[in-house]
Amino acid sequence: MFKRRVGELAKRPHLVPADATVTQAADLMVRADVNCLAAVSGAKVVGFLTERDLVRHLDVDLDPATPVREILSRIGCGILKDRNVDEAVKQMIEARARHLPVVDVGGSLVGLVTDKELVDALAVDFMVENIDCRALMRMNPVRLTRQQSVRTALDHMRETNSGCVLVVEDGKAAGIFTERDALRAIMGRPERLTDPVSAHMSGPVVCVPVDAMVYKVILFMRQKGVRRLAVVESDGSLSGIISQQDILLYARRMN
Repeated sequence: MFKRRVGELAKRPHLVPADATVTQAADLMVRADVNCLAAVSGAKVVGFLTERDLVRHLDVDLDPATPVREILSRIGCGILKDRNVDEAVKQMIEARARHLPVVDVGGSLVGLVTDKELVDALAVDFMVENIDCRALMRMNPVRLTRQQSVRTALDHMRETNSGCVLVVEDGKAAGIFTERDALRAIMGRPERLTDPVSAHMSGPVVCVPVDAMVYKVILFMRQKGVRRLAVVESDGSLSGIISQQDILLYARRMN
């Protein structure tokens, strides 16, 4: 299991000048559909800026003109490009991160590997395991009503270290509000913090049945271009949620 090397999965990160504003960085993330940028000063990578870094400050103290360099993450020391996927999974989980810099033996940056690439690499391993969504879904995702505010959603996301909240109506998932939705709708527009979350949520929610096999879920995530799915019972009622991080946590236990 997990014999692929992380160097095979690493991708060149999108770059942002360290003196760019957080608003410019958020716009690049949304346009490029990425959740991590490498911040550069000249030709040197000085840190990484994640979607979560931005969202965690949106309703607290983030001035839209803040330079990127002021809120950079130092995402660990990186992982050598010849390490196995299982080592990358372990390091990512222990760091509570969704991105790892991939480096060569000299410490130079080769690329970036995210939870998405690791999960995609695990599809074949899950194919040989008789595991469905019940084994690894979270049964208590944050659930809000349509009328609750964006600020409330961000509060819950910060408190639970979650990348999303589900908007539930009559026991069913009516929408989802993610970190990407927050960046797209709220960055530079603090007046929207009091809007109902339904005004900026995404929908319809991409769902899978509770008995769906995990390897099929991984392929479905790849096909739909999403990082999390609502898990539903046969009557459509919400049972839980499954994210790429949940898949990595279970993969770590399998190993």
